[in-house]
Amino acid sequence: MDKNQELSFQHLNLTGNSPNKVEDYIYCRHVKDYLLSQHQKSGKDIKDIAAASGYTKLDKFKMHLKNWQDLTSPIPKKYLQAIDVDLDTLLSLFELDKAEYESALKIPRNVSTCTVRLMPAAYATYSFGRMVSEEEAIELAKDHSKKTNFNCIINFPGLFSIQIYPDGEVSKTYYNPTIEITKEWVKFGLDGSSLGVMRIK
Repeated sequence: MDKNQELSFQHLNLTGNSPNKVEDYIYCRHVKDYLLSQHQKSGKDIKDIAAASGYTKLDKFKMHLKNWQDLTSPIPKKYLQAIDVDLDTLLSLFELDKAEYESALKIPRNVSTCTVRLMPAAYATYSFGRMVSEEEAIELAKDHSKKTNFNCIINFPGLFSIQIYPDGEVSKTYYNPTIEITKEWVKFGLDGSSLGVMRIK
């Protein structure tokens, strides 16, 4: 790590501690903290940052900015340059986030509800009535899915989701952190936070 990277790390809370319960886990938290901190300490007016990022409409920039800070849409390199993000530092923090993800997967998980897919983009919540282990939750969701003929979802945002089908099939989708850097963009993988979210058009 060079001197510039060390300076970039100084303002972050990099304790190296892994979360001790799933609800403490935040997908790519080190990267998110770094991006937010760089934006805040840039000292630049938001209009200037927007212009440097290629935006003429401030409202549109602000809407996209929220997605970039949440890592839910590709981040333009122009924006990263405008807030003085160092890509080597970003990649180092990403490696910390990957290690934290692997640690979080080993933590026992308890849940009290699952999401029921009623139709495309329409969901309901089914309560188990108490906190249960992940294994018991799968069995309860299987029973509910079979009775109702609806798919059920047990989601641990940022970690993985479990899909339960009426025929008893169970599948998992993992949200292991990924990063892709192109000439114009930096793109992160999905964290599963939008799964089971009702969308009204």
